[in-house]
This record gives sequence, structure tokens and C-alpha cells, in this order.
Amino acid sequence: MNRCLISSIFLVFSSTLFAQALPDFSANYVIRLNGIQAGELKRSLVTQADGNRLFKSQTQAKGVFAFFKPEKIVETSLYQHQDNTIVPQRYRYIRTGAKKDKYMALYFDWGQQQLHIDDKKRPWSLTLTEGTLDKLVYQLALMTDLSADLHEFNYQIADGGKIKQYKITEISRETVSTPLGDIETIKLTRERNRPKDRKTTLWCAPSLNYLPVMLEHIEKDGTVFTASIRRLSGIASQNAFSPLADK
Repeated sequence: MNRCLISSIFLVFSSTLFAQALPDFSANYVIRLNGIQAGELKRSLVTQADGNRLFKSQTQAKGVFAFFKPEKIVETSLYQHQDNTIVPQRYRYIRTGAKKDKYMALYFDWGQQQLHIDDKKRPWSLTLTEGTLDKLVYQLALMTDLSADLHEFNYQIADGGKIKQYKITEISRETVSTPLGDIETIKLTRERNRPKDRKTTLWCAPSLNYLPVMLEHIEKDGTVFTASIRRLSGIASQNAFSPLADK
């Protein structure tokens, strides 16, 4: 499986806007490479005993792809809600099973306005500005931003030891097909600086608290990765999907 899958296909959104608390949930996605099933993505949001919330993402190759590229990617984001705002505390990225393992940890020191970065090679720090999120927790903020009926998003996100700016635009409203059935969505894309850059698109469902139900990532060489939701718990979905039998 391409090592950029999770660090890029989901590396789309951040937010500096107010965010209401989302319910704890878990979601499972099937990943395809050029139309062939290649792995799975699991995501979960859990409220801990101390009130902090942990958002976790785990991706792993499956089937024949696991034989050739048996890598596993785990991302975690620990954050707090302060004055109805998402405030990240710690982000970790761990990739194992590839030719070269990778580790990255970000520590948000809001008191000193410093972002501390540790890649197990040479730790360093950056100045931290208000509203900066990590590249995992941004999706939770996006879900709330969409519920406020916004259509364009300009975000800053801590990514790979840098603070990057992202511009996200709503394209249209579409009905998409997933393993759970058809569902109404809002289609969004990340605008990039150069036309030949990678392209990322996702579809968020209003009836599921604007949870992404499908994603598409196109590499520069034309390789297409897709992720489609196939299981969901914690967010009411009984009336969200049209039964597959209706197709």
C-alpha cells in the first residue's frame, strides 16, 4: 500500500472555528487501489475519564497487498474542548512494516506558544499560533464547520514539522454509493497551488454529523486511492442510507 495514503488522503482539513462536542464513534472504511481492494481504515473517537478526547486512525494493507507491502499506520490525536474550541495536546504518527519505519510526535505547549516536534532523530520547535490543529483532529473540526453552513475553509495545520495553510472548497451536493448504501453528501476538494499536484476529494454526509463517508486521492502518476465507509457505530445512521436492495 502506498505510504502516502493516510498521510495525504486524509490530510485535508483543519479548523480555527468553534467546534461543538461530537459523540464518541467508530467507523471502518474499505480502501481500494485503482479499484482493487487493498486494505482497511479504522477510526474512533473516545472520551477518556479525565475529559480529554482521543481520536485514533489505523490503516493496514490487506490481501495480496499485505504480502508485498505489509505496512501499518497508526495516528492518534489527544485534544481538549476549551470554550467550545478544539485544542490539540499531542499528535503521534507511527508507521511500521515498511522498508523504513517512521515516527513523528507533536506536543502543543499552548502556555509557551511552542510546538515541539520529535522524529527520534533531531527534536526541534516552532512558534505555535492560535487555532493550529494537527493533521488528524482537523476532520472533527471540519464536521462542525460544515454544520455551520460554511462553503469555503482556510485552515492552518501542523504537518510534518511545518505549519501549512489549506484552502478547501465545496463543489456540489451528490448522492454517493457506499457498502452501506446510497447517501446524500457534500463534495469538497482541497485547492492546491499547482495543477499537477496530487488531488484529494471527499464526500461528507449531513445526516451523519458531516462524517466523511467516501474519499478519493489521486497521485501525480495517476494512481487512485479510494476509501468508502462500510461500518459505523456511535452516530445514528438508521435512516441515512438507502438500502442496497433499492439499487
